[in-house]
Amino acid sequence: MIAVYNKTKGGFSLIEMMVAMTILSGLMLILTMLLDQVQESWRNSESRIGQFREARVAFDVLTKNLSQASLNTYYDLKDEDPKDGIIDGYFRTSELQFVNLRADSLDVGGGQTPVGHGVFFQAPLGFSNGYRNLNNIFNGRGYLVTFGGDRKYRPEWIQSAERYRFRLMEFRPPAEGNQVFADGGRERLDGEPQDFTSWYKQKTNVSGFASEVDSKAPEGEPPTQGQVPQQGEFEDHLNPLAENIILLVVSPRDTLESSSGGRKDTASTIAPNYSYDSNDTSDNFTQFAQQVPPLVRVTMVAIDEGSAVRNEDGSQMPNMIPDGLFRSTTSYEKDVQELSEFLNEERINHKVFSSMVMLRSAKWSDNS
Repeated sequence: MIAVYNKTKGGFSLIEMMVAMTILSGLMLILTMLLDQVQESWRNSESRIGQFREARVAFDVLTKNLSQASLNTYYDLKDEDPKDGIIDGYFRTSELQFVNLRADSLDVGGGQTPVGHGVFFQAPLGFSNGYRNLNNIFNGRGYLVTFGGDRKYRPEWIQSAERYRFRLMEFRPPAEGNQVFADGGRERLDGEPQDFTSWYKQKTNVSGFASEVDSKAPEGEPPTQGQVPQQGEFEDHLNPLAENIILLVVSPRDTLESSSGGRKDTASTIAPNYSYDSNDTSDNFTQFAQQVPPLVRVTMVAIDEGSAVRNEDGSQMPNMIPDGLFRSTTSYEKDVQELSEFLNEERINHKVFSSMVMLRSAKWSDNS
């Protein structure tokens, strides 16, 4: 029998095998690159969540406490001529204060440089060093961002080099150090400002009492009118809430944002330049005086630790905020976008937190 060789039943040629291996290698390379990208995205997401977790917690604490701000506003009698025995009307007043201002106007001490905005208010937060179970006791509270070292805020046994960072700081004096009541028992007249309006930046004297009249109460007796027990300097009540918070922007508002022609109206009527003081007695603020704003927009910008390390230059504050931003509420959206673009150009990983906070105790009225 003669065997016949059938060429049609032969295997793959070498060229065919090389083409197939090349295609398979290309597919494997593409799949590997896709897998690496997915893993990198997942790692970055997990890293961002971890890096900004502290900032998120601090932002929640800030907005929660701010929502409880109160002035306990009431109406008092207006008597322009006490001799005639006739009451001339009523005026709105309060012994408390809500103030929003540029943080760089404060001297916080402790080697800290304030930046951005600061907000200070009174709220029933129940914080006291000497009394328990007073959950609704009033406290002074404030928030601002500073840049400085961490030596004061870490345990003494840590001997590493001092770290200079931006930090969100909380001003938290105990209720017994609430300086806002230092005016004493004298009734104020209509339009008369409080005698003591710097409770959020109080400095005490060496006698142990914060008072222009320097006299010490007898031992075992409470301070008399005009005397307040010594509670330390302003910086003694500052506590860091979160690191790597480079900016805090606070905008009191009386209305929600409204859209007109597809464009949001972000300007604030009651605080067009972000500044707000419930004790303001100027003519253009009379109708809003002695009230907490019904709404406050809070914006906070955080960066990651890697970006902070790359831009660290000892005690020199890095330039992370372009000049001229957040001076007018009419350009709020533009300022946020410009800041974000600047940080992206500098390859600074960041996150913007923003929320509109409703103040529950506000009984807003535009009538004085």
